[in-house]
Amino acid sequence: MISKKIFISVVYFKPAPLVKTEYLNPVQAGRALGRYDVEGAIGDDTGKNISEKNVSWNELTALYWMRHNVDAEYYGLMHYRRLMVFAEKKPKAVTFSDITEREFERFGWDDALIEKACESADILTPPVRDIYLPGMPGVLMTASEFYSHQHHGRDMDILEAIVKERSPEIYPYLVQILTGRKVFFNNISVMKKALFREYADWLIDTLEVAEQRIDRAGYDGYQARTWGFLAEYLTNAYVAYAKSVHKAKVKELPLTWGTRPRPSVSPEAVLAKARTKRHRERLAETSSDSKIEVVLAVDDNYVPHSAVTMLSAIRTSSMPDQLRFHVLNGRNITDDNRRKLTTLIEGEGATLNFLDIDDSDLRWLPLNRDYVSIATYYRLVMQEYLPKTVEKAIYLDADTVVVDPLEDLWMTDLEDHPVAGAPDDAGFQQARRLQLSSRHRYFNAGIMIFDVASFRKMELKEDIISAFRKHGSCIISQDQDILNILFSENTKMLHLRWNAGSRIYRDNPLEPSYDEEEALEAASDPAIVHFTDKRKPWHLKCTHPFTELYWDYRNETPWAETAADRMKRRAVYWLRRHLRARDRRFDNKVGR
Repeated sequence: MISKKIFISVVYFKPAPLVKTEYLNPVQAGRALGRYDVEGAIGDDTGKNISEKNVSWNELTALYWMRHNVDAEYYGLMHYRRLMVFAEKKPKAVTFSDITEREFERFGWDDALIEKACESADILTPPVRDIYLPGMPGVLMTASEFYSHQHHGRDMDILEAIVKERSPEIYPYLVQILTGRKVFFNNISVMKKALFREYADWLIDTLEVAEQRIDRAGYDGYQARTWGFLAEYLTNAYVAYAKSVHKAKVKELPLTWGTRPRPSVSPEAVLAKARTKRHRERLAETSSDSKIEVVLAVDDNYVPHSAVTMLSAIRTSSMPDQLRFHVLNGRNITDDNRRKLTTLIEGEGATLNFLDIDDSDLRWLPLNRDYVSIATYYRLVMQEYLPKTVEKAIYLDADTVVVDPLEDLWMTDLEDHPVAGAPDDAGFQQARRLQLSSRHRYFNAGIMIFDVASFRKMELKEDIISAFRKHGSCIISQDQDILNILFSENTKMLHLRWNAGSRIYRDNPLEPSYDEEEALEAASDPAIVHFTDKRKPWHLKCTHPFTELYWDYRNETPWAETAADRMKRRAVYWLRRHLRARDRRFDNKVGR
């Protein structure tokens, strides 16, 4: 039995920098499963434990271990990427990407401050917050509605019946939580001994009964974490009960969370490497009728940027004469811009084809982002306008720069999938918002390969309407959401290198569809750079490391900047990159 005045478990599932003091104790959950060995952490497989249940009990195996193997005046549970702030003054920034002395100081991970916080209340919790779907803060939901959307609603119905039957004194508080619109998540709390023991015994007993009654056959890996998800609502119910019945003093502390750290690459180095690929040795022209079909959807405002995309594809290709570009537009590109673009592209040896789209059948589709136009939906009808000889096509957003030859992407075997796409930098939340299976890796639609021949055989219009009828209230990423719904679990995944979005070059607070290894490979050697942020390289405030590569190409087009504009842009870029503390820390870090 471990004895301490305060014992707060910081739960780890895999190796990561430790948050450790006398009171903050790293505990590895699920160590009995042998998946990882978190050096310096206590395993939850010692003494009385349920460590082997970690797949479905998540952090609760650490809570169970702590209940039966620790004697303390205060007990707590936090996560290595979700931790309470004990600092007396809330820091301006409540996210972190690394664990250093600075994080310990900023967030008050200090035993004296922890003890002071514990003595100020009977229960410490993170702030309760409004419940809404990720990306949709305007749509408030009750806790019951949210659980049913994110998980299997019948499980909560069964749990509610168990609490009503076995714990009638707590049941009204569970009803209060389920009908309310505010909770705290992650089962994070700190409690005095008597309260913690009552809470832990009740929670574990309730979930063990639920284990016997809930049939989880067919649940995917994410939904199989049932007991951890249900426990979040039970924890809220117990805190409400303790506050009312036991007159417990409850205090909310700020919550800090870890973000996906930016890959440790030098912006200058990756830019220099990409620039060396701009003038690839060209093969002799071939008379082959086989073309690499490339599609862009563009309105008149985006013509200069589409010129960059196409010119970069040509300059990095060893056989540019095989590139045939199809520009989908709503008849809104001026004759002057058409002439300039044609002269540029055909002068480089490629082929350019304008396809005028009748978008009357697309106008009912939502445009809920001010920087997105109806052109984003043109790819959904491109099969109706492309020449019948086109059976496959690469789609490129017009805010991209090609670094590696498109012929390499063209050779991708779709393996009978109708589409191919690369993982999205907010893919996990996006998939949950749309209630897609965890087996589907939500993809970003900015760079894709389409089996156009397959599209022609589909009833796409009806499929799109059906998708909106079922998911319409949750669709916020327009055609990208639609494509992910239509081709859920039927997508060939491309490496992130082929769609290197902006968030791989900065800390990412979202949960992407790719791991850190893939992010590092993409950031170090992107094949296509995609400027996914609102701040594009043609905006003065953009500090993306490939801004200069964009302008390398842009200044070879009819839409080049003036010398004065170039001086102003570079001055602003230098100031923003070198005078901001965050960027200085990053530059210092990668410079070591």
